[in-house]
Amino acid sequence: MSTQEPATSSSSTDPAVSDVKLERKARKEAQKALKLQQAAQKKIAIKAEQPSTASSSISKSSSANASASASSSSSSSLKAPRKPPSSDEQLSRALAYILRHGAEKEALEIRADGYVLLEHVLQRPRVKSVTITLPDGKKTKPRLEDVRRIVESNEKKRFELSQQNSAEWWVRAVQGHSLKNVVELQHVALTLENLHLLKLTHDDPHNHSLTEEHHLKTNLDALQIASEHRVQVIHGTYAPAWDLILASGGLKPMTRNHIHLAKGKFGQQGVISGMRKSANRLIYIDIVKAITDGIPFYLSSNGVVLTPGDNQHHMLGVQYFTKVEDQNAQLVWSRPPSPSPSPSPSPSPTV
Repeated sequence: MSTQEPATSSSSTDPAVSDVKLERKARKEAQKALKLQQAAQKKIAIKAEQPSTASSSISKSSSANASASASSSSSSSLKAPRKPPSSDEQLSRALAYILRHGAEKEALEIRADGYVLLEHVLQRPRVKSVTITLPDGKKTKPRLEDVRRIVESNEKKRFELSQQNSAEWWVRAVQGHSLKNVVELQHVALTLENLHLLKLTHDDPHNHSLTEEHHLKTNLDALQIASEHRVQVIHGTYAPAWDLILASGGLKPMTRNHIHLAKGKFGQQGVISGMRKSANRLIYIDIVKAITDGIPFYLSSNGVVLTPGDNQHHMLGVQYFTKVEDQNAQLVWSRPPSPSPSPSPSPSPTV
């Protein structure tokens, strides 16, 4: 396999990379707007706590100074420089880009199941630019043990390592690809019969001592859940993006192969991935209705629910949205009630 350097065409002309940059820019702007809104709310709260009449000029001065101090503190916290990413964060980001989006541009061979030979990944400039500091203070470039640490410590379980042919190590991203030839990721296809996989539960799925009675109850639960439409999955986004989603008629994969959904809110038991912590618009999806209408859904090994959307428009339409909440669980939007069927006309009296 050739290890030549990739073509030097500018990444700015690549539509997939451009879309990713625009998405990141929109996310940063939304986060900035949210911080400014929170700062404004804090100022209002401080003013509301001040007495309506001051007992003396001293108390007025103290109150003004306290308000100014709080305002200054809030302002300075917004302007505080962001902490530079650690070497592990840099390595994780480099792996995410290469394994999800950039393998072909980096002249790397990526298999249909998403795996890339780790030896070749470690030779790419984007990875070699990361400096790892060893416990004794020495510096080194990323190695197998560093990638293994990233794989094992990543809270969203984004990556997997596999040793094949006794000596070769391969690495892949679990989901989130824009590479169209990555089509065999061994996701579990979701049906109305296995929706119990989406239940947020304390049960250990690897506990093989569970009784046959337990499995029977689980299957019955799945059928009951489906019949009662009690399963909903969530797509996390931001306020500006939500307006665009609503105007366009639904969710689309954009540059990726799938729309990403979570089994519940971030931080709930069993929810480790599927949305960003900073998302301030949570779109609830009626997955039972969508599956019934023929839209495919899959469950990745790290618990992310994936769908390419419908076959015609590659979209998960608004008709499958049940409600939208903000980050404080306040209702932002709800599905309009279905129109009542028109009453049948009364039969004409016979003459």
